[in-house]
Parts: sequence; C-alpha cells; structure tokens
Amino acid sequence: MRSCHHWLARLAALAIASCAIAGHASAQVLDPIQYSLFTPSDFGYGCDGLCACPWFTTGPLEGTFTFYRTSVDPLFTHYALLNILWRYPVPGGTGTPKFATITGHGTYDIGGEVAIENRMQLDLVTEGVLAQHFDSGLVPARGKFPVIDIDVRLQVNVCIDSVLHVLAGPQGTEDVPPASHALRLSAAPNPTRAGADVVLVIPEADAGQVEVLNVAGRSVAVLASGTFPAGENRWHWDGRTASGADAGAGVFWVRARIGRSSVTQRFARLR
Repeated sequence: MRSCHHWLARLAALAIASCAIAGHASAQVLDPIQYSLFTPSDFGYGCDGLCACPWFTTGPLEGTFTFYRTSVDPLFTHYALLNILWRYPVPGGTGTPKFATITGHGTYDIGGEVAIENRMQLDLVTEGVLAQHFDSGLVPARGKFPVIDIDVRLQVNVCIDSVLHVLAGPQGTEDVPPASHALRLSAAPNPTRAGADVVLVIPEADAGQVEVLNVAGRSVAVLASGTFPAGENRWHWDGRTASGADAGAGVFWVRARIGRSSVTQRFARLR
C-alpha cells in the first residue's frame, strides 16, 4: 500500500510538471517562430581538458533559424531547429573579413522531473562540404526560456573538440545577456602573445579566488582573492608567474572559485 501511494504521488508530480512545462512553452513560443543568435554566441576549437594544444575562438557566431515545437511528453517539450543559417569569421587573411557559412537543422528538448534541463543536437554543414553532428548532452538549463543558452559539442575525442556557444532568442527582441545565475569567465585575446584580460561575471557578491593555471593544472599566478561584488569583475594578467618570471608560451587556464561554484576558461599564449 505504501509503495502504491508512492507511485501515485510520483505520477501526480509528473502530470503537474508536464502541464507546467507545456503551458509555459505554449505561452512563450509560437509555432513556428524565427530565432536570432545574440552576443556572445561563438565558435571555438582546439583541445578540451588539460591537453597540450591551443584553444581558438574564431569570433562571434551570428545568424538565424526557425524554431518549431514538435511534441510534448510527460517530462519534455521537443522542438525542431530548421533553416539554420549561421556564419563565423575565418582566422587569417587581410583586408575584407572572410566568413564561413553554416547550414543545417537540429532538435532542442527542455523539461525535466525536478530541475529544468535541456539538450540541443545539430546536424550542420560548413561551406556546403563538411557535415558534422554536434550534441550538448542533457545539461541544466542556463537561460530563462524562451531564451536558449547552451554549449553544443562535436565531441571528436576526449581531447580535441569543437564547441558552438549558442545564445539565442525570438527574433525582434533586444540582445539578451547570458544566464544571470551562472558564473561567466573569459580571457582575451585568445590566443595572445603577451598578457590576457580576464572578465568574471557573478550573480551575487561572494568570496573566492581567481588564478592562472598551467597545462599541468599548477597555479602560475593568483589574480585576486577575497570577496567579489556582483556583476562584472576585471583583471589583467601580464604573462608572469607569482615570482615575476615570464610564464612562457603554452596553454593556460583561468580558474575562478566563487563560493561553492567553480568555472574555468582556457587560452593559449604564443611566442
């Protein structure tokens, strides 16, 4: 009897969650609707994890796609991404900037039994030749729907990877910031021949530490420690270790530990 009550309660909870998610989706997303990519959507490639090769961010990813709801089940609302037309700048060259064009389609799922999770899968063709499948996996939702804020990976192997950071919303709305509840960390320029400007955005004031790590994961320099205010925090790393020596060329990481959260960003330093 106790087990029966448990499953009845569980089914009731699922039904309530389903109605809430479905109602939320129908209230905020029309079928179909045009979406636009917002800054800081971008495309990057290189080595994932603490692997010894540079990570490159090509620049802003821009473009549009059609967003279309396909089905609703007890846990998730399912969407299709159609008519994807994106572009990103191609590194190198002089004069007029050159861009690579991405076309394709994909799917997006949002929902969950307890926490709101999402997943994006994309089948993309670059320059009409290179076909690739990107997948974010099922991850916690960062944006407030109908805004989508997610990293979609090619997942070549445990080290080498390509990542699309997709920040998108209904076309015609103003640009939206990344999810306000998530830590955001960046290091630029990337790659760099000197130092790097580090930007950390935190949702609320909290104590922590920001430091630069080498490819082996050892601390090279501490940029700041203490209590940081909410919003944007900036520092400049001059390319030197804590002892004042030149850190040399290679792959480095900036790591921010704020409260119970931690976020890292890799970048390369060239000779």
